[in-house]
Amino acid sequence: MIAATLIALGALSCSGDDPTDDVTDSNTTDTDTTLTTPALSYPQLDCDPLVPEFCGYPFPSNVYTVEDDSTPTGLKVAFGPGLLQGNQSSSWDDSDGFSAGTRILTQLPGAVGDGLPSAANFEDSLLPASPTVLIHADSGEIVPHFAEVDVRAADDAERSLVIHPVVRLQDASRYVVGIRGVVDADGTTVAPSPVFAALRDGTDSDEPSVESRRDLYDDIFGHLEAAGWTRSEVQQAWDFTTASDENNTAWMLHMRDEAMDLVGSGPEYTITSVDSDLDPKHIAFRIEGTVRVPLYMTADQADSLLIFGSDGLPEINADAPWAEVPFEVLIPNSALKEPAAIIQYGHGLFGSRSQIESSHFRSFLNEYNYVMMGVDLQGMSSPDATVVGLYLTLGNFNAVRRMWDRLHQGMLNSLVAMRMMKTSFADDAKFGQYIDADEAYYYGISQGGISGGVYLALSQDVQRGALGVLGQPYTVLLMRSVDFTPFLEIMANTFDDPRQQQLLVALTQMPWDRLEPNGYAHRVTQNPFPNTPVKEVLMRAAIGDHQVPTIGAHTMARAMGATHLTSGLRDIWGMEAATSTSSGSFYTEYAFGLPEVPDCGVPMDLCDDPHGKVRSLEAARMQLDEFLRNGTGTNHCPKGVCSYPDMSGCEPGEDETASE
Repeated sequence: MIAATLIALGALSCSGDDPTDDVTDSNTTDTDTTLTTPALSYPQLDCDPLVPEFCGYPFPSNVYTVEDDSTPTGLKVAFGPGLLQGNQSSSWDDSDGFSAGTRILTQLPGAVGDGLPSAANFEDSLLPASPTVLIHADSGEIVPHFAEVDVRAADDAERSLVIHPVVRLQDASRYVVGIRGVVDADGTTVAPSPVFAALRDGTDSDEPSVESRRDLYDDIFGHLEAAGWTRSEVQQAWDFTTASDENNTAWMLHMRDEAMDLVGSGPEYTITSVDSDLDPKHIAFRIEGTVRVPLYMTADQADSLLIFGSDGLPEINADAPWAEVPFEVLIPNSALKEPAAIIQYGHGLFGSRSQIESSHFRSFLNEYNYVMMGVDLQGMSSPDATVVGLYLTLGNFNAVRRMWDRLHQGMLNSLVAMRMMKTSFADDAKFGQYIDADEAYYYGISQGGISGGVYLALSQDVQRGALGVLGQPYTVLLMRSVDFTPFLEIMANTFDDPRQQQLLVALTQMPWDRLEPNGYAHRVTQNPFPNTPVKEVLMRAAIGDHQVPTIGAHTMARAMGATHLTSGLRDIWGMEAATSTSSGSFYTEYAFGLPEVPDCGVPMDLCDDPHGKVRSLEAARMQLDEFLRNGTGTNHCPKGVCSYPDMSGCEPGEDETASE
């Protein structure tokens, strides 16, 4: 693994010079913003000579769009073959802007990370002296972010500069990016490219796009000057527009509403097996069956695609309109005495519904009297891992659309399965007597904690949800997750330039927004979708998580407007702190004695991974039950400090910091 190799060579260096070495979230929006920027024209480019070293940088940029009056933003993305690194464009052709959780990528040759606002100190990005700035063009508001150089790149010539917003950007909004004062390893300020120098200084250029961008760059520099920057000091600047809310959510909302009308007041189901021997101490019945769900895919299997109608929305498969979706239900012994509340479980990365059989779930269900149900999240369930790996091996990033498309069907299956539990299954002649259909909740962990942000925004049937080891957006999580290392190694066989890898990962965020929390989390607790109740959400993370870094958890919690339920560990920027909550949504953290995580774009992999440890703690189990039943947030950790250093698993000397 990349991180393991770096650690073996010594403490991880995030400086970029040697790859071996209480504010509210005012940037979160719940409605689209009408663009008020004066009309500007953009040349449509494939490779922007603003960054001549690499085609596709800077990214995202409005020069990769065309005007389109039919979209909410007035734009449509139009990528060229150079930018797409040999991929087809179909995964991006229907986008009206870029992701509100985008990785912002560029290159300044020889740049190092000295002085950049880091992941640990991203508040520095709001200071007047920050070398990077991200500005909401209409309001002038500066967006908090961190910046880093790609320490994985062994060659200075292939090193990207990456900017990450730490709040979700607003939909359908224009942003201006500025960079200044970035230096190389000798401490010399990196010179701007000739094209940018011509745009900045008003000098002549033989590059055709310069003259067509003079007015645009006068506007861009106007925004930077309003933020206190001097034009002559800017090394690079550009702008981009985020996609609309409709762009991200219209497909899934259409599928949900049409499918729920079709399944009616009680989705049809079939019980295929009943087992009383799984865990006689805790579980009375393990029930397996199938639920009938409208099928919007070319086939009910991995490696299939959504079908679209003439209106551009997903359409039911005319030849095979229904899928029989497997589900599993666990009914605890406690439900034989008193009907149990329902929990729908969201499984982990490329996992399956059978994860509900874990021993800690079985004991929790019986101790606190819950029935648990699970279905596979198609698109990111076990059969899909092979498909994703295959297309990455072939270098066909566009074909990964099969994962994003099938996630729509997987999410629909989950929504219909809960409707079944509350209606037809709760009326089952034999098993309905054990179910309290008036109490229905969601509990997702890891991938299920991430996708739970989508589920909760869409569900019309649950009251509250709990999300464990969560985060958004995916493309921030990936480069900092040990889970992505095998996929990155597969990519590197075809795309050996680290800039190609960075760009392709960034491109995935646009179609992923249609079925990941970056496109939905801001609609969970406020401004819900039509005919959808607001939810209360418990969010919990493990400091030092190897698989889902807390950077993403904080972004997701801020997007939901969560309160920080303090756990005696640390303050969290952008969240109001409280020692307990009586209602609403909250985020809290647990620690397990791990060292500090790498403060750069590589995974944490020191000591034991705490990713799965929170859920089994008795303090966490009590907290979960109280929240689901009552909506309250209570810290049950000893003396209010959720620190369990004896569970670190650190070897001698390994408990030192993993970053410099």
